[in-house]
Amino acid sequence: MTEAGGPAISDAALPGNADAEGWRRLHPLSPLLRGGVVLIVVAGIVFANFRDHFVNLFFSDRFTGGGVEVDMNGEGDIVDLYEYLAAEGLLLLVLGGVLLVLVLIIVFSWVAWRFATYRIGEDDVEARRGVLFRTHRRAPLERIQSVNLQRSLLARAFGLTKIEIVTAGQGGKVELAYLAHGDAKTVREQIVRRAAVKRGEGSAPGGFPGPSETPETAAAPRAAASGDNAFASGDYAVASGDRAAEASGATPDPATTAVGIDGRPYAPAGDRLSARAQDFADFDIDPAALAADALVKVPLGRLIGSIALGWEAVVVMLIAVLVVAGGAVFEPALILTVIPLGIVMVGIVFSQFNKGFNFALSRGRDAIRTGSGLTSTMTESIPFGRIHAVEARQPLLWRPLGWWRARITTAGHSVAQGGQNATQNVVLPVGTEADVLRVIEALLPGVGDDERGIAALRDALSGAGTGYLGAGPRAGWVLWFGRRRAGVAVAETGSADATLRIRRGALTRSLSIMPLVRAQSVQLRRPLVHRWLGLASLQAHTVLGPVRMEMRGIALEPARELFDVLEADVLRIQNAEARELSDAQDRLPERPPARVAEAGTGIPAPRAAGAEPHGPARLADVPGDVPGDAPGNVPGAP
Repeated sequence: MTEAGGPAISDAALPGNADAEGWRRLHPLSPLLRGGVVLIVVAGIVFANFRDHFVNLFFSDRFTGGGVEVDMNGEGDIVDLYEYLAAEGLLLLVLGGVLLVLVLIIVFSWVAWRFATYRIGEDDVEARRGVLFRTHRRAPLERIQSVNLQRSLLARAFGLTKIEIVTAGQGGKVELAYLAHGDAKTVREQIVRRAAVKRGEGSAPGGFPGPSETPETAAAPRAAASGDNAFASGDYAVASGDRAAEASGATPDPATTAVGIDGRPYAPAGDRLSARAQDFADFDIDPAALAADALVKVPLGRLIGSIALGWEAVVVMLIAVLVVAGGAVFEPALILTVIPLGIVMVGIVFSQFNKGFNFALSRGRDAIRTGSGLTSTMTESIPFGRIHAVEARQPLLWRPLGWWRARITTAGHSVAQGGQNATQNVVLPVGTEADVLRVIEALLPGVGDDERGIAALRDALSGAGTGYLGAGPRAGWVLWFGRRRAGVAVAETGSADATLRIRRGALTRSLSIMPLVRAQSVQLRRPLVHRWLGLASLQAHTVLGPVRMEMRGIALEPARELFDVLEADVLRIQNAEARELSDAQDRLPERPPARVAEAGTGIPAPRAAGAEPHGPARLADVPGDVPGDAPGNVPGAP
């Protein structure tokens, strides 16, 4: 199988040797990294701290019989224990016990490794593990939301990487822990490319000219988005001359090449130690993003400034000042409560710094890739078309500096991750307006890809919001200071790239964008206060996530008119998408008969080629990405 515009998709490209059924094994050190190393470390700590107690428990009857004296007060040295065991002839016995424990750990680890396998097929990715209790997880390629590489500090030291495959649905996750770092990148690329082919997309438009555009026309909007030469600035550390030189040569294979912070591959390693060091310092940026002007990075100084001026740090500091002032005036003991506040502050700052350190977003052939981390690193690859909504946010103290943060909604995260963990969905910790425009263009192809679209986004972010339906005349009672900025619009009405855009916020400005193809339902509702004031609320539902697509405080009649336009566009676009998906499935080559579900696994057989991927598309049952979501409803006008 091959992919247009990209490397061939073949089982031969995958690491290791497969058995007759296509199953491959993980790295031999995987069991130790999952639990064996922790066991050894804990055993060493326990022995080092409680050795005297162990000796007292097992050999106390011999201490009073003369011979060797052992200090039982915990003030002696390990030499005392060694001399006693040697004198009593127990040294070999103890060493044999320690050796036996190590052998048992190695044997059990080897057995666990033999039973941990994975398989990448034409329809899904599967993983099996367990000896006494077997688990078998399956991720259909067409349901994959993102493919992540996770590397803890210990895993980086061993040169290993864990692959996390996130699918639609709550708890839908398949983990391959662990593979060698280069092998993990190869597997990641194969999964992303196969998923793109499975969805009928072939080579996605991320950073590469499409079939109807030339490299010159593809690069023009990006240059307009950031000025004459934005990527020559220090923020991106990319020089146009070097870019042209790299574009003229062969693009390094991102599956096997370690990449530096500037996005350029390291020089070939001369020995294994240098190769291991390069793997440890690999920033996993797609080298093709350099030639495509699709690399966004966060400078260290800007990251530190954004954390210091963020709401979390400001609120904690204000509380600390109030506590100290209260202690000085009323009770000095109150000042002691600053200590737990300081601990909380340090935890918040380090978490944000660790997740934003060396952040880089690059747009590759088939996916958007984000990576960051100081001690432990994580690289997330999100296939095109799996992003349901994008939101740019600007806290009050960031406004003079022109900084923004961008986050997204994708399927596959848990309730806590989707609704409460803001860092889980952040795709730009802090950036300028030009950075946000590039991120939106990268995440939502067709949005902001020409001068007119860029101007509209700039106006929506920090301008007057021309063309947006504003809040009603009495909306100040429900929106307060946010009434002036509040607005909603349906952009590109009548095209396949139509989006719903909502502006809101006073202390924290925001712009939310959702492609109408991702809407699961639209709703016009009138809560009690809205009914009293003659207002309405318009909301578009998508999968669970931090981006909420709702505009409150709209005058009733304009809200009804916008609802009718939104309903018609959603039905038109999603019916067209359902037909395209069906046609793409029909064009796929004939596949072998479906596998019989493995006994006890509950894995259904793949859908036959050419089968209808969705039922008739209607707004009351819009095709969604999350199984089990409540079907959408289209309430009539109140």
